[in-house]
Amino acid sequence: MEVLPPDAPGNMPEPGTPQIVSVPPSRHSVLYGPNGLRAGWSIVIYVGVLASLFILIGLEMRWLLHHVPANLRGARGGAFHPTMAILSEASVLLAVLLATAGMAQLEHRRTADYGLAGFDRVRQFFIGLVCGFAFLSLLIGILVATHRLTLTQSHMTLGWTLRYAVAWGLAFFLVGMTEEFMLRGYLLFTLARGIRFWPAALVLAILFGAMHKGNPGESPFGLVAAAMIALVFSLSLWRLGHLWWAIGFHASWDWAESFFYGTADSGTVSVGRLMQAHPHGALLLSGGATGPEGSVWIALVILLAALLVWKTQPYRGIHLGQK
Repeated sequence: MEVLPPDAPGNMPEPGTPQIVSVPPSRHSVLYGPNGLRAGWSIVIYVGVLASLFILIGLEMRWLLHHVPANLRGARGGAFHPTMAILSEASVLLAVLLATAGMAQLEHRRTADYGLAGFDRVRQFFIGLVCGFAFLSLLIGILVATHRLTLTQSHMTLGWTLRYAVAWGLAFFLVGMTEEFMLRGYLLFTLARGIRFWPAALVLAILFGAMHKGNPGESPFGLVAAAMIALVFSLSLWRLGHLWWAIGFHASWDWAESFFYGTADSGTVSVGRLMQAHPHGALLLSGGATGPEGSVWIALVILLAALLVWKTQPYRGIHLGQK
């Protein structure tokens, strides 16, 4: 069982968190432990189901690309349209929810037990929204102040600005939900049963960074930055016992980056930006084609975000079953 630090305000599991399930001793010890199906086998099954669903999603998106009007696909060469973002992220989120629900049923738990249940979820989600926008704005402010970034107006009409603001808001809410629940939901809870929480969080942070490698314009430091911010999200999960602050932060960070300030987001540029961003100078200082996440200044911003989580979020902890 996960051991809480001695200074934690309490070590009792919250309502709705994963509970230990007794297993008949007749079951084979290689497959089952005192908490049911062992973590390793659970992850193998989960990844297998998820991979199968992703294959179907790939076929779906290939079909959609031939049937969605050209003006809703984004410009050729990497610009991303909110229509395609919403369709693709909603499909992936559905796959993640289905795979998690299947594993939850197998392990006699609820789908929400893997990071979606817990206290103070709504308030922490909105705090996360504010923090994501604020910290991305801080990073943009540093780049502008050091003359590494220039922002210009895009000259969209008010009507189109509002349409794109709402569309990208929905798209990035789905992105936050999908990426947080996929990597820091069932996978993190289950891997932590086998190797404990922080080793599991580190492994999945590295995976999160590696997932960005295929993005056009991504840089090596941008991959490191993605892994660093993933650890901040894991820290919030460790403190609160749920993912809602991380989901809000993730969504508003991407929204501010891609829509509001109009910068590249891990090398990807979005259609319908409120502003146009123009980086200047060395890649490690400006971020270049990667966007602000490719600048070394992001390390300072991430450190400040981690300190905010540590100092302001109440320690509730998460309850994990045994190996």
